[in-house]
Amino acid sequence: MADEMKLLKNEIAVIRNLLREQNERLTRLEMENDALKTTVTKLENDNLLTRDRLVNISDENKALKQEVSDLRRQVTTIQEDSNIENLDKQEAPSGAFRETDVHRRLLLPDAGSPSTTPLPVEPVAFYAYMSKSEPTPSNHHALVFDVLKTNLGNGYNKYSGTFVAPYAGTYVFTWTINTNPHGAHFINLMVNTAIVGGTLADTQDTADFDSDSNTAVVVLSQGDSVILRTTYNSDRADIYADSHSFTSFAGWRL
Repeated sequence: MADEMKLLKNEIAVIRNLLREQNERLTRLEMENDALKTTVTKLENDNLLTRDRLVNISDENKALKQEVSDLRRQVTTIQEDSNIENLDKQEAPSGAFRETDVHRRLLLPDAGSPSTTPLPVEPVAFYAYMSKSEPTPSNHHALVFDVLKTNLGNGYNKYSGTFVAPYAGTYVFTWTINTNPHGAHFINLMVNTAIVGGTLADTQDTADFDSDSNTAVVVLSQGDSVILRTTYNSDRADIYADSHSFTSFAGWRL
């Protein structure tokens, strides 16, 4: 009888060890499953962001094609005007004066008195803001302000977030960056590849919101490009935007 009791106790101990091992294995599998779910969720979010980027790139491509088409039409117009001007400069047969030559000479300024009136320059100004938040953007991520409200001079591209100076001169740039939740982002104003301004957007608590603004005055050459981008990234902070709190970018030529 004692032997049977001892055998029974041994079997119970073995069963308990097996149950403990199964419970530990089940716990590990649950943790791995949770990690996989998190990874899948992140991949799905990345996939959505990639799709949005592809749509933006496609729209930008269409806009660039339209710009190229407009430039070609302008070049054709300039060539046609140049051909007409060359024809006007030709001498009339047998040295006779044409009426158009007389009118042209009457309208020209006196050769001894050059005009001092400066050529007119079109005004340049833009203002745009984000239509939606950007979750935890990575390092060196260019911020895109896709809702374009003002774009005098057509210098700002709402698909790439880039401003290209249509004229040389002194420009003022100002920006406001909202962040949420706990985390930090260094936002830099870039002229070509140089950092010329910056803002630290930092939220202290988990449910905290933060809004930071800055302004920079820079001298640009024609064709210089200007963007806002992240320099250091946080895996917790979002660039926050909604209909009541605008994350925005603006600039104008003095």
